[in-house]
Amino acid sequence: MKQSDVNRLCREAAACFQRMDWALPPNPQWAATDFGLGNYQAAGLVEVLLANEPEYCEKIMYARRDMVTPTHTHGKKKEDIICRSGEIRMTLWDKNPLKHPAAGSVRVQINRQERVVPCGEAFVLKPGERITLVPGIWHEFAPSAPDTLIGEVSTWCDEATDNFFADPKVDIFHDIEPDEAPEFGGFTTEKDS
Repeated sequence: MKQSDVNRLCREAAACFQRMDWALPPNPQWAATDFGLGNYQAAGLVEVLLANEPEYCEKIMYARRDMVTPTHTHGKKKEDIICRSGEIRMTLWDKNPLKHPAAGSVRVQINRQERVVPCGEAFVLKPGERITLVPGIWHEFAPSAPDTLIGEVSTWCDEATDNFFADPKVDIFHDIEPDEAPEFGGFTTEKDS
């Protein structure tokens, strides 16, 4: 991914935050990724890290319509994914769907109500709706409407050791090709330290 692509996506996200009246704190930490897959228009995400404390984490995220965050799970992190604006298409599995056929269902909380969701069947979160994901639930999401902002509130986020992607080609720590100067302040991970 080129730095110009990162800058472009972050500018789009900043414009969406402004249209949606989502105020960011001073000096927010930005990250944009194509998940190392080489096509940010198909798989990509912009994250703004608002807090990452030992007890909790908060992010606001942006992606274009149909820009997928690939299937993944976490070993420790519990998280709420919240539709702040637009719509989020979510798909859940109880096992890695690249290794196991989708079968059965998962129990999750959607809007604080327990629900049974069939594995591999997409559903939509509308503005204000949220889903609580516990460790071990495989999930994939993408905006299904323009101007979608995705919130995340979770336990501490350890990007380096607690993201497990179904596709082994995914690399959230891929190199950025420096074709222009960064326009947005980035955040580092434990891997960078």
